[in-house]
Amino acid sequence: MADRSPALSYRQWQYELSQAFAAADIDNSMLDARVLVTAVNRMTDTQLAVHGDDIVPPAQSHQLRLWRDARLAGAPVSRLIGHREFYGLDFKINHHVLDPRPDSETLVDAVLAQKPEARSVLDLGTGSGCLIVSILHHLPNACGVAVDKSSAALHVARLNAHRLSVRSRLALRQGHWFAALGSNLGDKPPQFDVIVSNPPYIASHEIATLKVNVRDHDPRLALDGGADGLRDYRHIIAKAGAYLKPAGGLYFEIGHQQADDVVALMQRSGYEKIHVIRDLAGLDRLVAAVKKK
Repeated sequence: MADRSPALSYRQWQYELSQAFAAADIDNSMLDARVLVTAVNRMTDTQLAVHGDDIVPPAQSHQLRLWRDARLAGAPVSRLIGHREFYGLDFKINHHVLDPRPDSETLVDAVLAQKPEARSVLDLGTGSGCLIVSILHHLPNACGVAVDKSSAALHVARLNAHRLSVRSRLALRQGHWFAALGSNLGDKPPQFDVIVSNPPYIASHEIATLKVNVRDHDPRLALDGGADGLRDYRHIIAKAGAYLKPAGGLYFEIGHQQADDVVALMQRSGYEKIHVIRDLAGLDRLVAAVKKK
């Protein structure tokens, strides 16, 4: 049956969406509505202001209805439109990678502030590539390696590296943490000025309690940190020393209640200058340390 809904302009669609989102107690309802309306016709905000009274074509109206229903069901806007801004850059995303979050920008800030001279960076569990690509974008003399267990995630990271003009300085490797770098007996492992990671850190039994936008839309592979959420921190911290140059920096994103545990793991492995950094919300978000010279 043909859709008999009245034709709406872009401006009217923006109003209708914002009202629906506000009625569902969705934060940033007006912003979400504007993002969806501009995305459906690939408009800028300026173009929306100029063409806001134009009637939306039927196919675009159908897409907006689908996006409205998905947003009301808990899908993040970034998942619907397929991209997310992170550290001032536009990253493509899909269901194979974590949705980059502003909290993670804390890690990029720390690396750029503390290791501006870095020439080699390793990103473990790169996902969309938002960390390593952002760092290389701001350190034009640095090169990097991005590792992920998921070939589909690496495809997304490769695409973002191309789009954001750092692909020539970024190698991508598939595998489990450091094993992706090779393990030939007798070979000296590659060493880096900086290692960064946002590993899975949600305890397995807590995943079912997460908000729907995370639980149902982020890949479980990137969430599940084992029985206590610390499985991958233990593995990476135990092995990272062999892959860091003397005085090289190790940077982890953490769950906001995990700082003490991750600090203790680093202390037992002999790192120095261990410190915790908070995000803009005042929550523990990052643990950083330096390999002894």
